[in-house]
Amino acid sequence: MTQNLPLPPGSSGLPLIGETISFVLDKNFADKRIKKYGNIFRTHILGQPTVVMSGTEANEFILSSHFDYFSWREGWPANFRELLGESLFLPEGEEHRRNRKLLMPAFHGPALQNYFQTMVEICDRSLEKWSELGEFTWFPLMKQMTFAIASVLLLGSEPGQETERLSKLFTQLTQGLFALPIPFPWATYPKALKARDQLLA
Repeated sequence: MTQNLPLPPGSSGLPLIGETISFVLDKNFADKRIKKYGNIFRTHILGQPTVVMSGTEANEFILSSHFDYFSWREGWPANFRELLGESLFLPEGEEHRRNRKLLMPAFHGPALQNYFQTMVEICDRSLEKWSELGEFTWFPLMKQMTFAIASVLLLGSEPGQETERLSKLFTQLTQGLFALPIPFPWATYPKALKARDQLLA
């Protein structure tokens, strides 16, 4: 019965690889298709047919009102399972609800108020450090600062060289999440696996 339901507008791209090359190389991949097809479109990336849903209504549909209609584990590429293991990205159903309930107090109300002073201190230190650079690119520095805040508040580490090293490893790890699993040592995916092992160590 469901096989007769219409699919969202979009393109499946080339046989086998779909639109994977455009997805990997074009940083405006999603924006271009949203402009062409709307906030819901289909594509074919990383070896599987994919539907992209964008916007506040889509987020509410997926994350709240129709949460049980979706599989987190099966939705992620195989890269996620290998790089992240049984992390918070992959559990679903009752296990996901239990983990979410356990984590919720750390991200609401009084807990967030307690984080505020630490966040301000790290931001102030970062701004002071950046002011001495003269000319710089915002994005990598903002990522480092965000990682430092998370490291201090969630892991209890202190900002410094070790946090910067972990931030770089984390960046390498995340770059592998949507990379092609090419086995050569110089490729993105093997570097991500190596970064994963160092982070676990």
